[in-house]
Amino acid sequence: MIHIYDELCSYCGACIAVCPENIITLMDLHLEIDQPKCIDCAKCIKGCPVGALAMERNEKIYYPEYEGRGLF
Repeated sequence: MIHIYDELCSYCGACIAVCPENIITLMDLHLEIDQPKCIDCAKCIKGCPVGALAMERNEKIYYPEYEGRGLF
C-alpha cells in the first residue's frame, strides 16, 4: 500500500508519469491511487522529488533513500 502525505506533495505529477500501471490520478489538488491495482513496484515513491510517498508492508512504513529521487 502506498501512503500519500498531502502536506508534502507539490502536485508536480512525477509519480503519475512513472507509474507503469497508470493508477495514480490528480483530482483537485489531491492524489488518488487505485490501491488494489498497485503492483508495489515503488517507482512512484522513487520518482517523487519531495518525498511525499511511502510504502507500507507488514504494518511498517518504508521510505526509500532520498538521494536519486525524481525524474531529473
